[in-house]
Amino acid sequence: MVGITPPLTTNPNPAKPVVTDEAFWEEHSTFATGLPQSLSSPSLSNHANNEETYVKQYFEHFHPSFPLLHRPTFTVSLTPKLLLEAVTVIGSLFSPNLYDHGETRALAQWRQAIWQSGQEELRHMVSLNCSEIRQPWVMQAWLLYIIYGVYASEAGQFQTVKKMLRQLIDAVREIGLSQQGIAMPDAQSWMYQHDYNSPRDDSQTLYTRWMSYITTESMRLSLYTLVFLDSHTFSPCNSRPLMSPMELGWELPFPINLWEAKNSEIWLLRFNENFGLSTFTTANSLLHGPRGVGTASLTIATQQLMTETPDSELLSALEASPFAAFCVLTNMGALVRDFTRCYYQMPPSPSDPNPFHILTQAQNKQVHTAIEAITKIVKKQAYTGDNPQFLLWRTNELFISSLKISLCRPDQLLVGGIVDNSLIAGMAASTHLTQGNLVAIRRSAPLVLHHVGGDEGILALLNDLSGALSRISGEEQDKVVREAPWVTVTSYGVLLCIWGALKRASTDIRHHLNTFNELPKTSESCMLIFNTLMESALLNFSTENDRVRDPRLWTMDREAFVSLLDEGESLFVNLIKAFCQRRSVWGIGPSMLAVLGEIPGTGPE
Repeated sequence: MVGITPPLTTNPNPAKPVVTDEAFWEEHSTFATGLPQSLSSPSLSNHANNEETYVKQYFEHFHPSFPLLHRPTFTVSLTPKLLLEAVTVIGSLFSPNLYDHGETRALAQWRQAIWQSGQEELRHMVSLNCSEIRQPWVMQAWLLYIIYGVYASEAGQFQTVKKMLRQLIDAVREIGLSQQGIAMPDAQSWMYQHDYNSPRDDSQTLYTRWMSYITTESMRLSLYTLVFLDSHTFSPCNSRPLMSPMELGWELPFPINLWEAKNSEIWLLRFNENFGLSTFTTANSLLHGPRGVGTASLTIATQQLMTETPDSELLSALEASPFAAFCVLTNMGALVRDFTRCYYQMPPSPSDPNPFHILTQAQNKQVHTAIEAITKIVKKQAYTGDNPQFLLWRTNELFISSLKISLCRPDQLLVGGIVDNSLIAGMAASTHLTQGNLVAIRRSAPLVLHHVGGDEGILALLNDLSGALSRISGEEQDKVVREAPWVTVTSYGVLLCIWGALKRASTDIRHHLNTFNELPKTSESCMLIFNTLMESALLNFSTENDRVRDPRLWTMDREAFVSLLDEGESLFVNLIKAFCQRRSVWGIGPSMLAVLGEIPGTGPE
């Protein structure tokens, strides 16, 4: 008989006095304390001397786009070894390219050795006692090992990562960690004042509440990250998720400014600003805390957004937490993929031969209602460069474009029934499939015997695609370096969609030229697509001092337009190559650059 595991509780440590901002940062500075002897030993490699720098690089470059760890209380000397190793391995990816070939190779070998030994130790520890994942640091370390193993090209351990994901999900299910009420019954205790006779929190009670919040929110963010990694990270190679979002019974993440508060006093001030009350006298004073039922879970939040009247508390929660908005967007993306997978198993309808009507009109309306609700929130945030969460909001903006694309241009690996054994292999297969029109052929071949077009859906996305292209190509290099790896993968997918649309539009234009010996009208879909996307591409490919509109765009002069038609694809491929060259941190860019070189006509210029 399996013993019942006790519920997860919040931090039982005795309260500590509140410290001032200056004293707090001095005490908790990640960079002012020495590293543990276990990490500083020369047995790991000479790179151990740089690990304090690697931790700093992690928080400067990776943390802004993925705030999984609680930076204000992250102390190097007190952080468990396995979590600290995961942080240093990822942080080392952002080291300046100042090494010779030998040093670069040595650093890669050091990363691989640390990752290999760390994930083995972590998996062994949890296999002996799966309750270990009740500790937030274990979940955080596990997730960081998965992220590195998936996206860092030198890891080469994709199958190991899939086993790690499987083991983690099994452990979460075994101990009921996915249900907040079971795993952490006192998860909302930090919202309430414990001393009802005191008109305000004293320093010790306040510190206890803050630490309770940190413990709870750390686990919440970890579980939402797990669902994201399961549903999205492996989708480029067309692996199906292992976990349903409906299994996650935790409230949406709380406002990010609470997570970033430097000390308990600032945290309390921000709590008051967000919710208007610093305390609630009983846990039942509000059924779902201060945010309403719409934030009770990821599934409920997604359902609410697809109605025409979502809760105002839900919209406020998404505006206050870009990570919560991100999780809802990725959940909707997973929902559309599920619809697509089912739709393409059904026979084509003679009355509706269009290969891109994945959802019914009613379903499309519901999804677009949710997209528009989030878009309104994102647009207010994503264009403010001084916003501390700028990268997170820009990520949401990109994922909105990707979600819209998936509604009319399904993933070709999914439609083709192709499942690859690694992220890079899946992206490479998608790149090669872009050369054809598998989506249309797979769905319409029995009905459309001759020329297959099928880019009607792209017409509705031209503004979104042009905007996405501008953002992807025009980001400043310092923001590109801090770009999360899944953002790079999604951006590459958007570029492939644009490339495919340009190829199909070019084919249709040439087909019209060969048939009628004249250019199509500029109002024809193929001309609209080609001119609009090429105009955006030319604008982003030119230098700051050379941004002059190409006169061949939108012209009906056959000779001039055909010259642009001949150059168009090559120019866009060069733009994709430039995109890859700027994204070398995780190895995704160099890998895709090599893949592009394999395609005829896209080799080195």
